[in-house]
Amino acid sequence: MTWQPEPPPPTELTYGQYSGWNCVWCNASLKDGGASAGVSRGDVGACNLDTQVYDCGPRCPERPSRH
Repeated sequence: MTWQPEPPPPTELTYGQYSGWNCVWCNASLKDGGASAGVSRGDVGACNLDTQVYDCGPRCPERPSRH
């Protein structure tokens, strides 16, 4: 299993990132496809905002690297 960075919380995502249209890291359009980046987890009060998010892939320029 490869390491995957933890996605930011939903409250820090743009509408396109939250909807799965844009890369969760660099906000680039994913109209040609993307890879799963995991689940962005968070809530506001009693409302659960968890959502599946996507990225450009391991070569995304903004994707966090493992330290």
